[in-house]
Amino acid sequence: MVNSLDNKPTHQVVIVGGGFGGLYAAKTLAKAAVNVTLIDKRNFHLFQPLLYQVATGALSPADISSPLRSVLSKSKNTKVLLGEVNNIDPEAQKVIVGDEAIPYDTLIVATGAKHSYFGKDNWEEFAPGLKTVEDAIAHIPHFKLKYK
Repeated sequence: MVNSLDNKPTHQVVIVGGGFGGLYAAKTLAKAAVNVTLIDKRNFHLFQPLLYQVATGALSPADISSPLRSVLSKSKNTKVLLGEVNNIDPEAQKVIVGDEAIPYDTLIVATGAKHSYFGKDNWEEFAPGLKTVEDAIAHIPHFKLKYK
């Protein structure tokens, strides 16, 4: 896309990750004179601090997730792509998603974090991670009702 004021190509910002960091960056750039492409392997933003509520059965996963396109719907300079980044070519300034190469002028990598057992991997059995909806659902208590 070309900026009509000075015939220069519009600055392309690619954000990898639709979590708190990626969304904050996209929202901050909503009114900037740039084109933003947010890429995530899921089509929703997950409010991770409430995953324990899903794991205990107090909330539904739908209660703590929002579609990325809806969250960013007012950001006219932003598009959301569903896909997993396979590679980043910093020399060519391209992010590779499947067979597509997405060019960027500025790249923001906000892919989140993972839990760590600080070299004590045997702890995982006793303290499983809680980072995804699947993690939370796996921990929902399954009560067996007994009828007399």
